[in-house]
Amino acid sequence: MGAINEKAAYRGRVSGRVSGPGCWASDRGDSAGCVSSGASASGICGSPESVQGGRLASGQSDLGCARSAGAARMRTADGAVTQAPSLHRKKMGERVRQEKGSQGMKTAVVANQKGGVGKTATSIHLAFDALERGKRLVFIDLDPQENASDSLESFACGLTASALFNADVDLRGALGAALEQDGPCIVLIAADPALANLEKKELGEVGANFKNSIKALAELGFDLCLIDTAPTIGNALAAALYASDYVLSPIEPERYSIKGIKKMNAAIANIRKANPGLKFLGMVPSMVDGRNPRHKQHLDELKAAYPQLMIPAPIGLRGSIADALAMGVPVWQIKKTAARVAAKEVRALAQYVYEKMEIAQ
Repeated sequence: MGAINEKAAYRGRVSGRVSGPGCWASDRGDSAGCVSSGASASGICGSPESVQGGRLASGQSDLGCARSAGAARMRTADGAVTQAPSLHRKKMGERVRQEKGSQGMKTAVVANQKGGVGKTATSIHLAFDALERGKRLVFIDLDPQENASDSLESFACGLTASALFNADVDLRGALGAALEQDGPCIVLIAADPALANLEKKELGEVGANFKNSIKALAELGFDLCLIDTAPTIGNALAAALYASDYVLSPIEPERYSIKGIKKMNAAIANIRKANPGLKFLGMVPSMVDGRNPRHKQHLDELKAAYPQLMIPAPIGLRGSIADALAMGVPVWQIKKTAARVAAKEVRALAQYVYEKMEIAQ
């Protein structure tokens, strides 16, 4: 397994802008880091030069692996909130997890270094679609803005995302009642302010601990792990890519987004040196305004530049999607005529993604 060396990861160019193997660009001039091959997964090394701000104020607690007061609430596919299961159900769930082992869970990260391109909307709707496919899903919010955590609040288990970067986190104990839920479910590991502190840590520590946490989650019987990320190329995103099987990048058909995707492609290409199994599912045209000729022009440019990477399931600029996120439900539950079109588009994207990931209906 390769190792991430942070010192040159933000240096170099790709596609005329960031080149050379092993390097990925940052939008900060003072950042430095590198991805290189190495002997062990834990050999990801870093330096304090990559600090990008975002410090946790003195006195704020690291929520870490602390559970919320009371049992974790779990919502099933029909929307019901479950209570503590019976002993029989608990044993049945444990047997299923033992049978599945660590080979069943697939991990996908939704990422783009540009904000406001539909990452959270995409990841949340992929989660709801997986729930209806009968999957057991863990959703990790690595964006300190906590938008996904707000929309999926009713699925929160009490564990916060910064804990996944600790070496000694007890995931089985921290998830508690969430693991006793049989059948399809979403378990949210919510974002928290302590995520900002990751940029003060060495990339080696951050990446190795997060990868170990993903492996531990796989042992707990989940079918799928979805990771929503912040719109910055930093330690959290690097760790997510390092630990994932797949990456998906929503992109708005605007020129600044097209420029930004070059950095994202560079990051993906170079993280593959440490995680050669990482597969790029492609770019999702998102927030597309069909009446805007500029959007059409930029979509044509993207298709010409990246013919093999453009996902043929664009998502339009739909107010009903924002309504759904505000209500914490998928868009197909919105009782509006306009929502039907959005639902059809989102379903088509989910079908494409899960076919590529070989996740059964």
